[in-house]
Amino acid sequence: MKKYARIYVHGLVQGVGFRPFVYRIAKKHGLRGQVSNLGDASVEIIVEGEELNIENFLNDLKKNKPEIARIDSIEVIWENTIGTFEDFKIAKSNGKRLSLTSVIPVDLGICDLCIADIYNHTRWHCYPFTCCTHCGPRFTILYRLPYDRENTSMIDFPFCSECKAEYEDPFNRRYDAQGTTCPKCGPKLYLIDKHGETIDGNPLKLAADFLREGKIIAVKGIGGFHIAVDATNENAVLELRRRRKRPNKPFAVMSRCIDQIKKYAMISKEEEELLKSPYRPIVLLRKSPNYCLAEAIAPGLENIGVMLPYTGIHMLLLDFFGKEALVMTSGNYPGKPIAIDNNQALKELKDIVDLFLMHNRTIVNRCDDSVIKFVEKIPTFLRRSRGYAPTYITLPWHSKDIIISLGGELNVTASLLLKNRIITTQHIGDIENLETFDYLINSLNFLLKIYNYNYSKIAHDLNPAFLTSRYAKELAHEKNLQTIPIQHHHAHMASLMAEHNIPPNEEIVCIVIDGFGYGVDGMAWGGEILIGGYSKFERIAHLKYQPMPGGDLCTYYPARFLAAILSTFMSESEILEFFRKKYVNYLRYGMNELEVLLKQARRSDVMLSSSLGRLLDAISVLLDVCYYRSYEGEPPMKLEAIASFGKSINANLRLPIREKDGVYVIDSSEFISSIIENLERYSKSDLAYEIHKTIGSTFGKLACEISNNFNCKIIGVSGGSSVNSIILKYIKEESIKHGKRFLQHIILPPGDGCISTGQCAVASQCD
Repeated sequence: MKKYARIYVHGLVQGVGFRPFVYRIAKKHGLRGQVSNLGDASVEIIVEGEELNIENFLNDLKKNKPEIARIDSIEVIWENTIGTFEDFKIAKSNGKRLSLTSVIPVDLGICDLCIADIYNHTRWHCYPFTCCTHCGPRFTILYRLPYDRENTSMIDFPFCSECKAEYEDPFNRRYDAQGTTCPKCGPKLYLIDKHGETIDGNPLKLAADFLREGKIIAVKGIGGFHIAVDATNENAVLELRRRRKRPNKPFAVMSRCIDQIKKYAMISKEEEELLKSPYRPIVLLRKSPNYCLAEAIAPGLENIGVMLPYTGIHMLLLDFFGKEALVMTSGNYPGKPIAIDNNQALKELKDIVDLFLMHNRTIVNRCDDSVIKFVEKIPTFLRRSRGYAPTYITLPWHSKDIIISLGGELNVTASLLLKNRIITTQHIGDIENLETFDYLINSLNFLLKIYNYNYSKIAHDLNPAFLTSRYAKELAHEKNLQTIPIQHHHAHMASLMAEHNIPPNEEIVCIVIDGFGYGVDGMAWGGEILIGGYSKFERIAHLKYQPMPGGDLCTYYPARFLAAILSTFMSESEILEFFRKKYVNYLRYGMNELEVLLKQARRSDVMLSSSLGRLLDAISVLLDVCYYRSYEGEPPMKLEAIASFGKSINANLRLPIREKDGVYVIDSSEFISSIIENLERYSKSDLAYEIHKTIGSTFGKLACEISNNFNCKIIGVSGGSSVNSIILKYIKEESIKHGKRFLQHIILPPGDGCISTGQCAVASQCD
């Protein structure tokens, strides 16, 4: 019996070779009709033919889709019409929008077939922009949907006759590949000096020669510029640090292949698979005993961020370079977003780099590299960006409002809630200046343009001092809309619930551990146990409030915070004597500063903090690991690095819990006191390990007790400190031991990159 079906496929189905795949299987099953892209990033298929053939076609569609494609849902509408089509064809894209469920196409690393084209004697031989439907830039060249060449920056490169023929051949893998090009008609690569003068010769070979000489080069990729330097050259890396004004923050490196990575890092099967995946993220690997790169790449850390080349540019540059690795760090002026425009790069990077390896293709959407760390064998995002963003989470309810959210202040993203989808931007960074703030707003506006909806509510952080909070209120006033302030740690909890599809009528116990979040009492939270859901929460436990004399000065000079904690159980004379032996050198102004800050710590108006991040800062000073924070999370990261070489020693570390007015307070003062008692008894690494174990076990046991009290079966953990593998290990062990379902972040970063998603989820449940 002949039938006619209209089929809508939602998911990652544009920019992945989906339409030629549909064409081939439709012809295989003897069907007539057409396939076309829609303006909402979905695909419409119309087929007519024998009913059995259509059913077999649908089975093929689900089972044999292109590897990169992701099908989230398929709608099939059966109609009585018949005889409309004489054959099956790939139709022009249609701008209509039927749903909100499809995905903006993401950038993909170069595929094996294109690599073969580059190295074989094809017309793409040594061509750095080689790509096809399986690989190459998508989001970073996209102006608008549907994903067609005229809607991308490839519109600047008209096809030559050979590329056009392949682009129009449904049986060619470059059919409808919007980024496809060749040396005749595509972008060009060139090397220039900092004055803008072109250097004649093969730009890749010349750049590699300069890199071997120790020069620093800006390399334009697909989502922005990298800054490259020889990763084996200690002096060159140190010079980059000096110019980049980045004294200690780790650099990522790029190696040509897994065998080269194994020369300096240990790699598991799972880590290798992730490195080689089409998304090509930076993966944090443990340094190997025979580590052979510059120590200045990741000073004081046991891990190093590593990626494989994801474009022909990187691949060919590494081939000419010939050594183990290149540093490939974000190409931006300190504090500003990664550069994407050639003129911008020349202006902002000329005092950092010696030369520029550039091309003439426009980067439309800025996109940093994604960074992933395996935490308790789970790949966990530290930064979700290239290859993975923009992305969305499906909520188990539909929102009656369209909501935008602006995140917090650090590691910011923005989100858009439409019906049951929260769509989140790529990683933006820290809102330290107007350029980064503009990047945030532009990225959000891109989503609004793509989906073409007007929002009715604006969610933001509870902290009134954040630029994002102030902007939200200004925008709401301008548009006469409602703003919804969301407590920082509630947003963390809600984001975790949303990505695990927890329904709105269910509650969880959530441990939220990080550096700073503005509390409902106006204090600095960061070591909390909450219970609740999307619409409300209750703070059941927290680390003891500790004074932070000078506020943020304690985050940069954690010896100040250590002294303030000591003031809660030591006399002033005892603290002065304790600091005089060693720690006074970690204060900028010595004993005079110590005396002043101790007076400040006793004032009634001093800022108070329950932050685990700040506590770990103080402990890193106590163990003589790190005394100045030059980048976010540096002291705890270095403390974890030391602990990773230690073992459990069952030291008598005390982290007691005291209940007051129905709230559990975890006594960090007693904890510091017990650490001091054990400073001379154990090795630094063993004591550091025991400190992390005690923190994780204490939070885990208390969360289990709270969950039993409230008859709650789910325990989760969020916040930047939850990427600490040792702390998370012991929280997880306690939760599972007590029969609880344990949640950790998988889709979203545990740090503040998840905040905007949580804000949308909470706001949708608020009246």
